[in-house]
Amino acid sequence: MVDPKERWERSEGREGDFSQRVTFTYMIGVYLAVNAISDLYLLVEGPDCSYMKTQYVQGNHDWMSTLTSVSGFHRVANTALHPSQMGSSREEGIREVLLRMAGDASVPAIALTSMPMAFITGADYERLTRLVHKQTGKSAVHIPGKSLSGDWLDGYAETLLALASQVELQLEGQQDHRVAIVGYLWDRNEGDHEGNLRELRRIFDALGLELVSVWLDGSRFEDLARVAQAKTILSFPYGRKAAKKLARRTNARLIEMPLPFGFEDSERFVRRLGEAFACETQAEAFIDRQLSTIIPKLEWVVPFLFQNRRFAFVGEPHILPGFEGLVSMLGGELAYAVITNHPHHASTLRVGLEASCVLVYPKMKEMVRFLFGKARETDIHLVVTNNVGIMGAEGAIFEFGFPSSFRHALYDRPFLSFAGALAFVDSMANTMRMHEVELARRTMSMGLGKLLGH
Repeated sequence: MVDPKERWERSEGREGDFSQRVTFTYMIGVYLAVNAISDLYLLVEGPDCSYMKTQYVQGNHDWMSTLTSVSGFHRVANTALHPSQMGSSREEGIREVLLRMAGDASVPAIALTSMPMAFITGADYERLTRLVHKQTGKSAVHIPGKSLSGDWLDGYAETLLALASQVELQLEGQQDHRVAIVGYLWDRNEGDHEGNLRELRRIFDALGLELVSVWLDGSRFEDLARVAQAKTILSFPYGRKAAKKLARRTNARLIEMPLPFGFEDSERFVRRLGEAFACETQAEAFIDRQLSTIIPKLEWVVPFLFQNRRFAFVGEPHILPGFEGLVSMLGGELAYAVITNHPHHASTLRVGLEASCVLVYPKMKEMVRFLFGKARETDIHLVVTNNVGIMGAEGAIFEFGFPSSFRHALYDRPFLSFAGALAFVDSMANTMRMHEVELARRTMSMGLGKLLGH
Protein backbone atom coordinates (compact mmCIF):
# COMPACT_ATOMS: atom_id res chain seq x y z
CA MET A 1 0.00 0.00 0.00
CA VAL A 2 1.46 3.34 -1.07
CA ASP A 3 1.36 6.81 0.44
CA PRO A 4 0.55 9.08 -2.57
CA LYS A 5 2.40 12.01 -1.03
CA GLU A 6 5.61 9.96 -0.84
CA ARG A 7 5.08 8.86 -4.44
CA TRP A 8 4.94 12.53 -5.51
CA GLU A 9 8.05 13.44 -3.51
CA ARG A 10 10.01 10.68 -5.24
CA SER A 11 8.84 11.82 -8.67
CA GLU A 12 9.98 15.40 -7.96
CA GLY A 13 13.56 14.29 -8.46
CA ARG A 14 12.98 13.76 -12.18
CA GLU A 15 14.92 16.38 -14.17
CA GLY A 16 14.36 17.89 -17.58
CA ASP A 17 10.56 18.04 -17.58
CA PHE A 18 9.44 21.65 -17.92
CA SER A 19 5.87 20.91 -19.02
CA GLN A 20 2.97 22.27 -16.99
CA ARG A 21 1.31 20.52 -14.07
CA VAL A 22 -1.75 18.48 -14.94
CA THR A 23 -4.26 20.32 -12.80
CA PHE A 24 -6.40 23.46 -12.80
CA THR A 25 -5.78 26.70 -10.99
CA TYR A 26 -6.97 28.02 -7.66
CA MET A 27 -9.09 30.63 -9.44
CA ILE A 28 -11.02 27.94 -11.31
CA GLY A 29 -12.01 26.49 -7.93
CA VAL A 30 -13.24 29.92 -6.83
CA TYR A 31 -15.33 30.11 -10.01
CA LEU A 32 -16.79 26.66 -9.31
CA ALA A 33 -17.90 27.81 -5.86
CA VAL A 34 -19.42 31.03 -7.22
CA ASN A 35 -21.14 28.97 -9.92
CA ALA A 36 -22.65 26.87 -7.11
CA ILE A 37 -24.40 29.91 -5.54
CA SER A 38 -26.95 31.05 -8.09
CA ASP A 39 -27.00 34.77 -7.27
CA LEU A 40 -23.49 35.49 -5.96
CA TYR A 41 -21.43 37.95 -8.04
CA LEU A 42 -17.63 38.01 -8.08
CA LEU A 43 -15.12 40.78 -8.76
CA VAL A 44 -11.59 39.66 -9.59
CA GLU A 45 -8.80 42.19 -9.26
CA GLY A 46 -6.79 41.09 -12.22
CA PRO A 47 -6.42 41.42 -15.99
CA ASP A 48 -9.23 40.91 -18.46
CA CYS A 49 -8.14 37.32 -19.13
CA SER A 50 -9.75 36.40 -15.79
CA TYR A 51 -13.08 36.64 -17.61
CA MET A 52 -11.99 34.04 -20.16
CA LYS A 53 -11.34 31.53 -17.37
CA THR A 54 -15.11 31.17 -16.96
CA GLN A 55 -14.98 29.01 -20.09
CA TYR A 56 -13.41 26.21 -18.06
CA VAL A 57 -16.83 25.98 -16.41
CA GLN A 58 -19.58 27.49 -18.53
CA GLY A 59 -20.26 25.85 -21.88
CA ASN A 60 -17.70 23.11 -21.30
CA HIS A 61 -17.99 21.43 -17.90
CA ASP A 62 -21.37 22.91 -16.96
CA TRP A 63 -24.05 23.37 -19.61
CA MET A 64 -26.34 24.99 -17.01
CA SER A 65 -23.86 27.56 -15.71
CA THR A 66 -24.88 31.20 -15.31
CA LEU A 67 -21.44 32.74 -14.74
CA THR A 68 -21.73 34.75 -17.96
CA SER A 69 -24.72 36.15 -19.83
CA VAL A 70 -25.46 37.26 -23.39
CA SER A 71 -26.82 40.44 -21.79
CA GLY A 72 -23.28 41.38 -20.79
CA PHE A 73 -24.26 41.44 -17.10
CA HIS A 74 -21.93 38.66 -16.02
CA ARG A 75 -21.62 37.16 -12.56
CA VAL A 76 -17.82 37.29 -12.87
CA ALA A 77 -16.29 40.72 -13.46
CA ASN A 78 -12.73 42.01 -13.33
CA THR A 79 -10.86 45.28 -12.89
CA ALA A 80 -8.86 44.93 -16.16
CA LEU A 81 -5.67 45.42 -14.16
CA HIS A 82 -2.58 46.23 -16.25
CA PRO A 83 1.05 45.98 -15.08
CA SER A 84 1.42 49.74 -15.55
CA GLN A 85 -1.10 50.24 -12.73
CA MET A 86 0.72 48.09 -10.19
CA GLY A 87 2.70 50.90 -8.61
CA SER A 88 -0.27 53.15 -7.85
CA SER A 89 -3.08 52.93 -5.31
CA ARG A 90 -6.07 51.03 -6.71
CA GLU A 91 -8.35 50.72 -3.70
CA GLU A 92 -10.66 53.59 -4.62
CA GLY A 93 -11.21 52.15 -8.09
CA ILE A 94 -11.96 48.72 -6.65
CA ARG A 95 -14.42 50.24 -4.18
CA GLU A 96 -16.23 52.07 -6.98
CA VAL A 97 -16.65 48.89 -9.01
CA LEU A 98 -17.89 46.97 -5.97
CA LEU A 99 -20.41 49.72 -5.23
CA ARG A 100 -21.71 49.64 -8.80
CA MET A 101 -22.14 45.89 -8.61
CA ALA A 102 -23.80 45.99 -5.19
CA GLY A 103 -26.03 48.85 -6.30
CA ASP A 104 -27.91 46.65 -8.74
CA ALA A 105 -31.20 45.43 -7.29
CA SER A 106 -30.68 41.91 -8.68
CA VAL A 107 -27.39 41.45 -6.78
CA PRO A 108 -27.86 40.24 -3.19
CA ALA A 109 -24.19 39.53 -2.48
CA ILE A 110 -20.75 40.11 -3.94
CA ALA A 111 -17.36 38.51 -3.45
CA LEU A 112 -13.92 39.95 -4.06
CA THR A 113 -10.76 38.04 -4.88
CA SER A 114 -7.50 38.72 -6.70
CA MET A 115 -4.98 37.29 -9.14
CA PRO A 116 -1.38 36.86 -7.88
CA MET A 117 -0.10 40.02 -9.60
CA ALA A 118 -2.62 42.03 -7.58
CA PHE A 119 -2.47 40.07 -4.34
CA ILE A 120 1.27 40.57 -3.79
CA THR A 121 0.89 44.38 -3.79
CA GLY A 122 -1.10 44.22 -0.59
CA ALA A 123 -4.43 46.01 -1.15
CA ASP A 124 -6.66 45.84 1.93
CA TYR A 125 -9.45 43.77 0.44
CA GLU A 126 -11.13 42.99 3.75
CA ARG A 127 -11.48 46.70 4.52
CA LEU A 128 -12.99 47.29 1.08
CA THR A 129 -15.62 44.60 1.52
CA ARG A 130 -16.51 45.95 4.97
CA LEU A 131 -16.94 49.45 3.52
CA VAL A 132 -19.18 48.20 0.72
CA HIS A 133 -21.32 46.24 3.16
CA LYS A 134 -21.64 49.29 5.40
CA GLN A 135 -22.60 51.59 2.51
CA THR A 136 -25.02 49.27 0.69
CA GLY A 137 -26.24 46.75 3.24
CA LYS A 138 -25.36 43.99 0.78
CA SER A 139 -23.26 41.03 1.85
CA ALA A 140 -19.65 41.39 0.70
CA VAL A 141 -17.15 38.55 1.12
CA HIS A 142 -13.38 38.61 0.65
CA ILE A 143 -11.91 35.39 -0.77
CA PRO A 144 -8.12 35.32 -0.26
CA GLY A 145 -6.18 35.16 -3.52
CA LYS A 146 -3.94 32.14 -3.01
CA SER A 147 -3.34 31.17 -6.63
CA LEU A 148 0.41 30.86 -6.04
CA SER A 149 0.01 28.10 -3.46
CA GLY A 150 -3.13 26.14 -4.34
CA ASP A 151 -5.04 24.31 -7.06
CA TRP A 152 -8.75 24.25 -7.91
CA LEU A 153 -9.68 22.12 -4.89
CA ASP A 154 -8.00 24.73 -2.68
CA GLY A 155 -9.88 27.52 -4.45
CA TYR A 156 -13.20 25.80 -3.80
CA ALA A 157 -12.36 25.01 -0.16
CA GLU A 158 -11.02 28.52 0.56
CA THR A 159 -14.18 30.07 -0.88
CA LEU A 160 -16.27 27.93 1.46
CA LEU A 161 -14.03 28.94 4.37
CA ALA A 162 -14.37 32.63 3.49
CA LEU A 163 -18.15 32.26 3.38
CA ALA A 164 -18.15 30.30 6.65
CA SER A 165 -16.20 33.11 8.32
CA GLN A 166 -18.10 36.08 6.91
CA VAL A 167 -21.72 35.11 6.17
CA GLU A 168 -24.15 36.57 8.71
CA LEU A 169 -25.88 33.89 10.78
CA GLN A 170 -28.87 34.01 13.11
CA LEU A 171 -28.60 31.31 15.76
CA GLU A 172 -32.21 30.17 15.91
CA GLY A 173 -34.24 27.13 14.97
CA GLN A 174 -31.68 24.49 15.93
CA GLN A 175 -33.22 21.08 16.57
CA ASP A 176 -31.59 17.74 17.30
CA HIS A 177 -32.81 16.10 14.08
CA ARG A 178 -31.63 18.91 11.82
CA VAL A 179 -28.35 18.43 9.96
CA ALA A 180 -26.30 20.34 7.41
CA ILE A 181 -23.68 19.18 4.92
CA VAL A 182 -20.64 21.43 4.54
CA GLY A 183 -18.03 20.58 1.92
CA TYR A 184 -20.12 19.10 -0.86
CA LEU A 185 -18.52 19.61 -4.28
CA TRP A 186 -21.26 21.08 -6.47
CA ASP A 187 -19.08 21.52 -9.53
CA ARG A 188 -21.94 21.97 -11.99
CA ASN A 189 -25.66 22.67 -12.09
CA GLU A 190 -26.58 19.48 -13.91
CA GLY A 191 -28.64 16.40 -13.17
CA ASP A 192 -25.81 14.38 -11.66
CA HIS A 193 -25.59 16.69 -8.66
CA GLU A 194 -29.33 17.20 -8.45
CA GLY A 195 -29.62 13.42 -8.31
CA ASN A 196 -26.93 13.20 -5.63
CA LEU A 197 -28.81 15.56 -3.33
CA ARG A 198 -32.06 13.69 -3.91
CA GLU A 199 -30.34 10.47 -2.86
CA LEU A 200 -28.74 12.08 0.20
CA ARG A 201 -32.10 13.49 1.29
CA ARG A 202 -33.61 10.04 0.89
CA ILE A 203 -31.05 8.69 3.37
CA PHE A 204 -31.80 11.41 5.91
CA ASP A 205 -35.56 10.97 5.52
CA ALA A 206 -35.22 7.23 6.16
CA LEU A 207 -33.34 7.93 9.40
CA GLY A 208 -35.76 10.60 10.63
CA LEU A 209 -33.33 13.46 9.99
CA GLU A 210 -33.91 16.78 8.25
CA LEU A 211 -31.26 18.13 5.89
CA VAL A 212 -31.65 21.90 6.24
CA SER A 213 -28.59 23.13 4.34
CA VAL A 214 -25.94 21.98 1.88
CA TRP A 215 -22.78 23.98 1.27
CA LEU A 216 -22.90 24.12 -1.73
CA ASP A 217 -25.94 23.03 -3.72
CA GLY A 218 -26.67 25.58 -6.44
CA SER A 219 -29.17 27.53 -4.36
CA ARG A 220 -29.28 31.24 -3.49
CA PHE A 221 -26.89 33.15 -1.27
CA GLU A 222 -29.51 33.75 1.41
CA ASP A 223 -30.04 29.99 1.74
CA LEU A 224 -26.51 29.61 3.13
CA ALA A 225 -27.70 31.04 6.44
CA ARG A 226 -29.95 28.03 7.00
CA VAL A 227 -26.86 26.16 8.19
CA ALA A 228 -27.42 27.84 11.57
CA GLN A 229 -30.58 25.72 12.03
CA ALA A 230 -28.55 22.51 12.12
CA LYS A 231 -27.67 20.93 15.44
CA THR A 232 -25.15 18.71 13.64
CA ILE A 233 -22.81 19.64 10.80
CA LEU A 234 -21.59 16.83 8.56
CA SER A 235 -18.15 17.58 7.18
CA PHE A 236 -17.52 16.46 3.58
CA PRO A 237 -14.02 16.26 2.05
CA TYR A 238 -14.23 19.41 -0.08
CA GLY A 239 -14.71 21.83 2.82
CA ARG A 240 -13.37 20.41 6.09
CA LYS A 241 -12.07 23.79 7.33
CA ALA A 242 -15.34 25.53 6.53
CA ALA A 243 -17.26 22.83 8.40
CA LYS A 244 -15.10 23.32 11.50
CA LYS A 245 -15.55 27.09 11.30
CA LEU A 246 -19.32 26.86 11.03
CA ALA A 247 -19.54 24.31 13.84
CA ARG A 248 -17.67 26.74 16.11
CA ARG A 249 -19.84 29.68 15.07
CA THR A 250 -23.13 27.81 15.58
CA ASN A 251 -22.12 25.55 18.51
CA ALA A 252 -23.16 22.58 16.40
CA ARG A 253 -21.79 19.07 16.72
CA LEU A 254 -19.25 18.28 13.99
CA ILE A 255 -19.03 14.83 12.38
CA GLU A 256 -16.47 14.07 9.68
CA MET A 257 -18.13 11.94 7.03
CA PRO A 258 -16.79 9.77 4.21
CA LEU A 259 -17.86 10.57 0.69
CA PRO A 260 -20.65 8.05 -0.09
CA PHE A 261 -19.19 6.98 -3.44
CA GLY A 262 -19.56 3.30 -4.26
CA PHE A 263 -21.48 0.66 -2.33
CA GLU A 264 -19.00 0.14 0.51
CA ASP A 265 -18.58 3.82 1.33
CA SER A 266 -22.34 4.35 1.03
CA GLU A 267 -22.85 1.66 3.66
CA ARG A 268 -20.16 3.26 5.81
CA PHE A 269 -21.86 6.66 5.43
CA VAL A 270 -25.28 5.38 6.52
CA ARG A 271 -23.88 3.39 9.42
CA ARG A 272 -21.96 6.39 10.71
CA LEU A 273 -25.18 8.38 10.70
CA GLY A 274 -26.94 5.53 12.49
CA GLU A 275 -24.30 5.49 15.22
CA ALA A 276 -24.24 9.27 15.59
CA PHE A 277 -28.02 9.61 15.92
CA ALA A 278 -28.77 6.34 17.75
CA CYS A 279 -30.83 4.98 14.86
CA GLU A 280 -28.78 1.92 13.94
CA THR A 281 -31.88 -0.20 13.29
CA GLN A 282 -33.25 2.26 10.73
CA ALA A 283 -29.81 2.56 9.14
CA GLU A 284 -29.39 -1.21 8.69
CA ALA A 285 -32.94 -1.51 7.36
CA PHE A 286 -32.25 1.21 4.79
CA ILE A 287 -29.03 -0.49 3.67
CA ASP A 288 -30.81 -3.85 3.34
CA ARG A 289 -33.59 -2.31 1.24
CA GLN A 290 -31.12 -0.66 -1.11
CA LEU A 291 -28.88 -3.68 -1.60
CA SER A 292 -31.77 -6.13 -1.99
CA THR A 293 -33.03 -4.01 -4.88
CA ILE A 294 -29.68 -3.26 -6.51
CA ILE A 295 -27.58 -6.43 -6.19
CA PRO A 296 -29.87 -8.64 -8.33
CA LYS A 297 -29.44 -6.16 -11.18
CA LEU A 298 -25.70 -6.90 -11.20
CA GLU A 299 -26.11 -10.67 -11.54
CA TRP A 300 -25.23 -10.77 -15.25
CA VAL A 301 -22.80 -7.89 -15.66
CA VAL A 302 -20.43 -8.86 -12.84
CA PRO A 303 -19.29 -12.27 -14.17
CA PHE A 304 -19.52 -11.42 -17.87
CA LEU A 305 -18.28 -7.84 -17.97
CA PHE A 306 -16.39 -6.86 -14.80
CA GLN A 307 -14.83 -9.95 -13.27
CA ASN A 308 -11.05 -10.21 -13.84
CA ARG A 309 -11.02 -6.95 -15.83
CA ARG A 310 -8.49 -4.19 -15.20
CA PHE A 311 -9.49 -0.61 -14.50
CA ALA A 312 -7.69 2.69 -14.05
CA PHE A 313 -8.47 6.09 -12.56
CA VAL A 314 -7.39 9.64 -13.39
CA GLY A 315 -8.82 12.46 -11.28
CA GLU A 316 -9.12 14.08 -7.87
CA PRO A 317 -8.19 12.04 -4.79
CA HIS A 318 -11.44 12.00 -2.81
CA ILE A 319 -13.16 9.78 -5.38
CA LEU A 320 -10.36 7.20 -5.60
CA PRO A 321 -11.01 5.13 -2.41
CA GLY A 322 -14.66 4.60 -3.30
CA PHE A 323 -13.75 3.74 -6.87
CA GLU A 324 -11.17 1.19 -5.74
CA GLY A 325 -13.75 -0.41 -3.46
CA LEU A 326 -16.35 -0.47 -6.22
CA VAL A 327 -13.97 -2.13 -8.69
CA SER A 328 -13.02 -4.73 -6.09
CA MET A 329 -16.66 -5.49 -5.31
CA LEU A 330 -17.34 -6.02 -9.02
CA GLY A 331 -14.51 -8.55 -9.22
CA GLY A 332 -12.12 -6.29 -11.10
CA GLU A 333 -8.64 -4.95 -10.42
CA LEU A 334 -7.45 -1.36 -10.11
CA ALA A 335 -4.33 -1.31 -12.28
CA TYR A 336 -3.14 2.27 -11.76
CA ALA A 337 -4.22 5.71 -10.59
CA VAL A 338 -3.23 9.27 -11.45
CA ILE A 339 -4.16 12.00 -8.96
CA THR A 340 -4.38 15.36 -10.71
CA ASN A 341 -4.24 17.55 -7.61
CA HIS A 342 -1.61 18.80 -5.20
CA PRO A 343 -0.34 16.02 -2.91
CA HIS A 344 -1.59 17.68 0.27
CA HIS A 345 -5.12 16.73 -0.84
CA ALA A 346 -4.03 13.09 -0.80
CA SER A 347 -2.14 13.24 2.51
CA THR A 348 -4.65 10.98 4.27
CA LEU A 349 -5.35 8.79 1.25
CA ARG A 350 -4.32 5.15 1.21
CA VAL A 351 -4.83 2.88 -1.78
CA GLY A 352 -3.92 -0.75 -2.30
CA LEU A 353 -1.51 -0.18 -5.18
CA GLU A 354 2.23 -0.51 -5.59
CA ALA A 355 4.16 2.76 -5.68
CA SER A 356 4.92 2.32 -9.37
CA CYS A 357 1.19 2.28 -10.12
CA VAL A 358 0.33 5.65 -8.54
CA LEU A 359 1.22 9.03 -10.00
CA VAL A 360 0.47 12.17 -8.00
CA TYR A 361 0.35 15.77 -9.28
CA PRO A 362 2.32 14.98 -12.44
CA LYS A 363 3.60 17.22 -15.16
CA MET A 364 2.15 16.68 -18.62
CA LYS A 365 5.10 14.81 -20.14
CA GLU A 366 5.43 12.64 -17.05
CA MET A 367 1.74 11.70 -17.18
CA VAL A 368 1.86 10.85 -20.89
CA ARG A 369 4.90 8.61 -20.33
CA PHE A 370 3.13 6.96 -17.41
CA LEU A 371 -0.12 6.31 -19.30
CA PHE A 372 1.57 4.90 -22.39
CA GLY A 373 3.89 2.83 -20.24
CA LYS A 374 0.97 1.26 -18.38
CA ALA A 375 -0.81 0.57 -21.67
CA ARG A 376 2.24 -1.37 -22.89
CA GLU A 377 2.48 -3.39 -19.67
CA THR A 378 -1.07 -4.73 -19.60
CA ASP A 379 -4.50 -4.38 -21.18
CA ILE A 380 -6.68 -1.79 -19.47
CA HIS A 381 -10.36 -2.43 -20.06
CA LEU A 382 -11.73 0.88 -18.72
CA VAL A 383 -10.22 4.18 -17.64
CA VAL A 384 -12.39 6.46 -15.51
CA THR A 385 -10.82 9.86 -16.07
CA ASN A 386 -11.46 13.56 -16.02
CA ASN A 387 -10.89 15.53 -19.21
CA VAL A 388 -7.09 15.63 -18.93
CA GLY A 389 -6.63 11.87 -19.23
CA ILE A 390 -8.83 11.24 -22.25
CA MET A 391 -6.24 11.58 -24.99
CA GLY A 392 -3.39 9.67 -23.34
CA ALA A 393 -5.23 6.70 -21.85
CA GLU A 394 -5.78 3.37 -23.63
CA GLY A 395 -8.95 1.29 -23.54
CA ALA A 396 -12.55 2.33 -23.03
CA ILE A 397 -12.79 5.89 -21.69
CA PHE A 398 -15.44 6.97 -19.17
CA GLU A 399 -15.14 10.72 -18.59
CA PHE A 400 -15.98 11.62 -15.00
CA GLY A 401 -15.15 14.36 -12.51
CA PHE A 402 -13.93 17.89 -13.03
CA PRO A 403 -13.59 18.82 -15.76
CA SER A 404 -15.92 16.75 -17.94
CA SER A 405 -16.42 18.46 -21.28
CA PHE A 406 -17.82 15.50 -23.24
CA ARG A 407 -20.15 13.82 -20.75
CA HIS A 408 -23.08 15.65 -19.21
CA ALA A 409 -26.23 14.91 -17.22
CA LEU A 410 -29.29 16.88 -18.30
CA TYR A 411 -31.55 14.54 -16.35
CA ASP A 412 -31.52 13.16 -12.81
CA ARG A 413 -28.50 10.79 -12.78
CA PRO A 414 -26.67 10.57 -9.42
CA PHE A 415 -23.28 9.04 -8.75
CA LEU A 416 -23.38 9.12 -4.92
CA SER A 417 -25.15 6.74 -2.52
CA PHE A 418 -26.58 3.38 -3.57
CA ALA A 419 -28.61 4.52 -6.56
CA GLY A 420 -25.64 6.60 -7.66
CA ALA A 421 -23.33 3.59 -7.44
CA LEU A 422 -25.72 1.60 -9.63
CA ALA A 423 -25.89 4.43 -12.16
CA PHE A 424 -22.09 4.63 -12.15
CA VAL A 425 -21.77 0.88 -12.75
CA ASP A 426 -24.34 1.20 -15.53
CA SER A 427 -22.24 3.91 -17.19
CA MET A 428 -19.08 1.82 -16.80
CA ALA A 429 -20.76 -1.19 -18.39
CA ASN A 430 -22.23 0.77 -21.30
CA THR A 431 -18.89 2.47 -21.96
CA MET A 432 -17.07 -0.86 -22.07
CA ARG A 433 -19.66 -2.42 -24.37
CA MET A 434 -19.62 0.54 -26.75
CA HIS A 435 -15.83 0.33 -26.86
CA GLU A 436 -16.18 -3.31 -27.95
CA VAL A 437 -18.59 -2.19 -30.67
CA GLU A 438 -16.16 0.49 -31.84
CA LEU A 439 -13.29 -2.01 -32.02
CA ALA A 440 -15.48 -4.40 -34.00
CA ARG A 441 -16.50 -1.61 -36.39
CA ARG A 442 -12.85 -0.71 -37.00
CA THR A 443 -11.95 -4.34 -37.70
CA MET A 444 -14.91 -4.75 -40.02
CA SER A 445 -14.11 -1.51 -41.83
CA MET A 446 -10.52 -2.62 -42.42
CA GLY A 447 -11.70 -6.02 -43.66
CA LEU A 448 -14.25 -4.53 -46.04
CA GLY A 449 -11.64 -2.09 -47.32
CA LYS A 450 -9.32 -4.95 -48.25
CA LEU A 451 -12.19 -6.94 -49.78
CA LEU A 452 -13.27 -4.02 -51.95
CA GLY A 453 -9.73 -3.11 -52.89
CA HIS A 454 -9.64 0.23 -51.04
